[in-house]
Amino acid sequence: MEKKKPKSKQGDSIIVGAIIWSLMGIGMGVFHIITKREGALAWFILGVPALICLIYLLRKTKNNTNERYEDERKKFVSDKSKSMSFDKLFIFMVIFEILIQIGKIKMDSYDVIMVIIGSALIIQFISYLVCKSKY
Repeated sequence: MEKKKPKSKQGDSIIVGAIIWSLMGIGMGVFHIITKREGALAWFILGVPALICLIYLLRKTKNNTNERYEDERKKFVSDKSKSMSFDKLFIFMVIFEILIQIGKIKMDSYDVIMVIIGSALIIQFISYLVCKSKY
């Protein structure tokens, strides 16, 4: 009998690269808009195609799921993505607070709240897509 070769992890590394580029591009674009620097459009131009690529890759791997029942799977994906997004949002908030206290970013409370809410939505959306494709 022939042994089956394990599947390569190349798809996972492409997905991780797309996640990093989309978060970095869109995040830096938002950062440049908030700090009123030039180059925000260039960062969005880098981030949006990576996000589109990520969505395409996750849709392509959508059928690679395990044998769970559909309702149980949906609840598991929702819970898993919420916990992943909370961890990333907490790290983002700590870094953001440090930058504001150092004085690198000067913002009022309304702008800070809007940036955190916007980043929470982006992080939640991407982590949900990742969890949905993996589980």
